[in-house]
Amino acid sequence: MVYRTRSERHQKKRTLDKKFNKKTVLSLVGTGLVIAPTTAALLPQESYAEEYQPSENEASYLINQISTSAQQIADSNDLYASVMIAQALLESGNGNSSLSSSPTYNLFGVKAYGQEPSTWMSTKEYVDGEWETMDEPFRVYNSYEESLQDHAAVLKASSYSSGAPNYEGTWKSQTSSYTDATAYLTGRYATDPDYGQKLNALIEAYNLTQFDTPAQAGNTTESIQETEVSAESESTSEKTQTSSNTGSTYTVQQGDTLWDIAQNQGISLDELMANNGLTDQMVTVGQQLNV
Repeated sequence: MVYRTRSERHQKKRTLDKKFNKKTVLSLVGTGLVIAPTTAALLPQESYAEEYQPSENEASYLINQISTSAQQIADSNDLYASVMIAQALLESGNGNSSLSSSPTYNLFGVKAYGQEPSTWMSTKEYVDGEWETMDEPFRVYNSYEESLQDHAAVLKASSYSSGAPNYEGTWKSQTSSYTDATAYLTGRYATDPDYGQKLNALIEAYNLTQFDTPAQAGNTTESIQETEVSAESESTSEKTQTSSNTGSTYTVQQGDTLWDIAQNQGISLDELMANNGLTDQMVTVGQQLNV
């Protein structure tokens, strides 16, 4: 059986041992020392790879890299982009954990099972009230966008045994605000009792609600779909107005990601990276790209 969530593997083990424990497992890959502008270290534990103190600038850089993709993916899956981005910041140490960096792009510390592309890394797990260090296989993605897509799939997936949604309490149609979603994740997605508060602190510190769909009146599927179309149209219009294309080159604009540029230019992300000899998705404003 394939387990999609980080906790199901440990829960199955405890069921087989007849020592069922309602606490799920919180993987600390890259979540060691996440800092918001007005808070101290949100998690006291060390990152699995090395000691690292992420800065506000690094958090802003990751937000700039993933916000557009996160907004599109969240809108199309009835999820909060603000929560998705906050989880990415918290889980990846602002994108600076080895797991979240090129070439693995695993923002959420997702474990690998079966034949999924994977890499083995040392990590800390919170099991039965104690921290344990162990080697685990983690998913390998081709891009941040692919990692975000897989995370959305996890939040929308249903239980293999009961058929009930695993994280229905994180959906916009089932909540009144993002705080309902972060509260629902606490104790389900992660065992840390302060998990939701840490996500809320990041959302507030970096104004991540700006990436959420504004209109949620009635919490209906129809209103979500209408807003999604509006957001996509607006994004396309803005890209058209700010595009600095000249022949076969493109000048990177504020807020651009490689995935966005590839989509707007009608080419694949891999092709765009190959055209410019890029090994990761880092781009800077003003950079000239061959398209």
